[in-house]
Amino acid sequence: MSTRAARLRLLGLVLSVAIASALAWVVIGGDLDTVQSTVESTGAWGPVVYVALHVLLTLVPVSKNLLAGVAGALFGLVGGIALSWVASMISAAVTFAIARRLGRTAVASMTGPRIDRVEEIMRQQGLLAVIIARVTPVIPFTIVNYGAGITAVTSRDFVLGTAIGVLPGTVGYAALGASAGRDATTFVLAGVMAVALFAGSLFLGWRATRRQQRSAQ
Repeated sequence: MSTRAARLRLLGLVLSVAIASALAWVVIGGDLDTVQSTVESTGAWGPVVYVALHVLLTLVPVSKNLLAGVAGALFGLVGGIALSWVASMISAAVTFAIARRLGRTAVASMTGPRIDRVEEIMRQQGLLAVIIARVTPVIPFTIVNYGAGITAVTSRDFVLGTAIGVLPGTVGYAALGASAGRDATTFVLAGVMAVALFAGSLFLGWRATRRQQRSAQ
């Protein structure tokens, strides 16, 4: 691993710990209502700043799901899901484009051996492969972005697969953040929804892949 890659991963770890600590303070000991009121008082700047930071931090990388939890805590369930999903899509598109420009050697030096796992999944070169990579918990969001960028997967399949595949994690973690300090009903309902979205994501990807195969015959 290059010195630059090691520094980027260390920075990502430090930022992840800092964000997790801040979220834990809100969940365990902080006044969530006060935090949300402060964010609301910023008007449109709150969501804009969140999306911008989300995009930048997931390039490092910082956990997308962790940031979804922050969004849920700051903007509520619906707002947190929407903002986290939009930010994830922008980040994915930016990282994918960077990887396409840099090439495999540069990307591998930045991400390490985990990129091989992404390439193995992406050899299917289809929408379902992208969705599977997205819902596989052991492969970080940013690694999938970079990995897809150096494979033959099309931009269309990458964008659509990302839009579908990030939904389960986004809903689940935004619900975790939104339910902080409150009753567990919101979290349980959103957890059920996340599981349903997980199954639905795989089903939609499978159907779309079958449709592509039939049209190619």
